[in-house]
Amino acid sequence: MKNLSENLQDLANHAANTKKKVAAVEQASKEKVEASIQKTKTDAKARQESFKANVKQKQATAAMQWEELQDLHNQKVLQIKNKRETEKEAREVKQAKKRAEDAASYAEAAIDFAFLAIDDAELAVLEAIDAEAYFESFAQPERID
Repeated sequence: MKNLSENLQDLANHAANTKKKVAAVEQASKEKVEASIQKTKTDAKARQESFKANVKQKQATAAMQWEELQDLHNQKVLQIKNKRETEKEAREVKQAKKRAEDAASYAEAAIDFAFLAIDDAELAVLEAIDAEAYFESFAQPERID
């Protein structure tokens, strides 16, 4: 299993690659734009399927609803603020390990969601470029040779 810093680096690399792709596509022909859109859709669909399979496999925190995650976070903040509870928890290795595992699971889920958001953003930008190119094709006068 990758550690969180590796997952975050993968996310950063994915975002950088998306930025490069969009810059290149802005200069590409309509056919290249359409091919890039189809590839992006396929890649995004594969990533979504992988994410869904991962959630089912782990049956973990990634599937929790946002309110549950927020409640868990608020409970943990209260624990930290209460010095006596924090000191007791530090002595109880089993409880501290569980807390670390929960935090790592939440971080992994957030990274997975970020990947999906970047895929959606990339697709939206590519479709906007395609729409702009389509619009511009109407704005140019037809030449009769």
